[in-house]
Amino acid sequence: MGPPRFDPRGLARIYDSPAVRAQRTVTRRLLDARPGETLLDLGCGPGHLTSELAAETSGDGRFIALDRQPGMVQAAASRAVAAGVAQRCLFVLGEATAVPLAPGTCDGVVAVQVLEYVPDIARALAEIHRVLRPGGRAVILDTDWRSCIWHSADDTRTDTVLRAWDEHCVHPHLPAHLLPMARAAGFTCAEVHAVPLVETDTRADTYSMGMLATIAHFVGRRQPELVEAWRADIRSGAAEGDYFFSLTRFATVIRC
Repeated sequence: MGPPRFDPRGLARIYDSPAVRAQRTVTRRLLDARPGETLLDLGCGPGHLTSELAAETSGDGRFIALDRQPGMVQAAASRAVAAGVAQRCLFVLGEATAVPLAPGTCDGVVAVQVLEYVPDIARALAEIHRVLRPGGRAVILDTDWRSCIWHSADDTRTDTVLRAWDEHCVHPHLPAHLLPMARAAGFTCAEVHAVPLVETDTRADTYSMGMLATIAHFVGRRQPELVEAWRADIRSGAAEGDYFFSLTRFATVIRC
């Protein structure tokens, strides 16, 4: 199963949620961008992180946004123009397993919710290692959906939906396996950070409400009755003020 194709507008709405904005703050802190560096946002999506890095980092640094989907590259470029940072950014169409950059181009690489969709993790890690300069670092952030707590009246049904959702990516539990794979690619692994997302309400701008629709669309293609019952259960609890969602992502910082 290859990586899915996401809609840039739908993904942007989820990325604009407060929980994901807070996640990007942690990611930028871990990457620790410095003036004059060249940084690669691998699998940039609609470009939130690229634009924030460019706006936040002073000096003459360069920011490369790469994605496999032309629509994402276009969305990232438009976002950079709106943020007034496009002159410091380069937008590239490409794959994580065949990055079209020369060896040693980058001081840092960040890949958020990317490698879990890549079938050949070893090759992707080798490409990250190749494009980094000696002493360069990468921040790789992915989700293990086994960490999800989504309160419902029927936990068995919710677990069934979430296990079906695992099929949307190639490596649904990548964080638990990433360290030895990174070492095999030649990296030293400095640290792993848990990045939790917690929501207790159902405002339209929450991450979990966006994911409720996304998961329902994916799982509902095969099991519509299961999904409708699950959504009704979640919404019923939310209407009664009984809503809780949490998910833990893991940011692995590796160095050449």
